[in-house]
Amino acid sequence: MNYPDLQTLTLVGRIAALTVITTEDDRECLVVTLYHRITTDTTITVKFLNSNGLLTAYSNNNLVIGQELTVTGKLTGIRAFYMKDDVLTPLRQPEFQLKCLDYAFGSKPQPKAQPEPTPEVTSVTSKKKAKAEPTLEPVAF
Repeated sequence: MNYPDLQTLTLVGRIAALTVITTEDDRECLVVTLYHRITTDTTITVKFLNSNGLLTAYSNNNLVIGQELTVTGKLTGIRAFYMKDDVLTPLRQPEFQLKCLDYAFGSKPQPKAQPEPTPEVTSVTSKKKAKAEPTLEPVAF
């Protein structure tokens, strides 16, 4: 008999933060923080470690903040509260912790458009005909 594994998730989100850390056994790992939108009003934070492909992609500047990422992993924890001054305080966004099994890169954010330089305004002197000043002298016809 087969039972579904309800702890395995596939999430699509945008990378919010990337941090390289050194673990207790002196390995370098990349901590990836991903924002995943559940509904229009609800977003969760997903955190996981990776020490192979994503770390290499980050080192080669192929993984950037704002990039879309699809992650499949086993749920290892959910955090919705934290202690602040001995008071239990809810997080704004619940945090899922995953053990990453697979991932796929998505689209990168569009580069911010550089504002076009404003053209310099130079005064243009035009050659206008001088206006005739009124005189009291008679004009010949």
